[in-house]
Amino acid sequence: MPEFLLQLDTDKVEFASEKLGEETCTTVVKIKNTQKEKYLYKIKCTSNELFRIRPPLGYIKPGEAEAVKLIFNADKPVPESGKHYFVVYYRKADGDKAPRSAWSGKEPEAMKRLYINFSKKKKEEKKEEKKEEKKEEEKKEEKKEEEKKEEEKKEEKKEAPPPEEKKDEEKKEEKKDEEKKDEEKKDEEKKEEKKEEEKKEEKKEEEKKEEEKKEEEKKEEKKEEEKKE
Repeated sequence: MPEFLLQLDTDKVEFASEKLGEETCTTVVKIKNTQKEKYLYKIKCTSNELFRIRPPLGYIKPGEAEAVKLIFNADKPVPESGKHYFVVYYRKADGDKAPRSAWSGKEPEAMKRLYINFSKKKKEEKKEEKKEEKKEEEKKEEKKEEEKKEEEKKEEKKEAPPPEEKKDEEKKEEKKDEEKKDEEKKDEEKKEEKKEEEKKEEKKEEEKKEEEKKEEEKKEEKKEEEKKE
């Protein structure tokens, strides 16, 4: 038989359940067409009483995949692992007939067996699995948190200026403060000068008024003297 060219996502089938044999147990196998032509597949099992296949045959286009459900029926005795198997067959499609008609009288190009393992899980095993899953989830969350912290650190590092730039910024701020103080000092000095000028003006006005008053008094005295004469 030629090499099996289609791609299967597993080499064996696992039926694992706490109530294996009592309730229906389902697993999925994926068949991917990695070739350039359309293919026709068909899956058979060693016991139609024990197993069902949905869908048991069909077409797969190039680059696409088909998910096939493999079912272990309820109320059946659990067989020994490795005793039963599924067989995957394929051949190139030569038309668009219904899959069953297309297979009629045709031989497969290649085939592959998938042996079956049966595992009846106990409650303790299930609990352990849940614990492991929980641990994995916690680890993932911790990893996410660490990555988030790293991102935040990177962002902070980006935003924070380098030491030299920081010093330059501080110097600029100090210079601005000094310039502001100088401006305020100059304003104060100007105000003081203005006040001094105003005082001088007021003094001059007062002196002028005094002079005028004296002049008036002199005139009055002169008038008085003239009257006497």
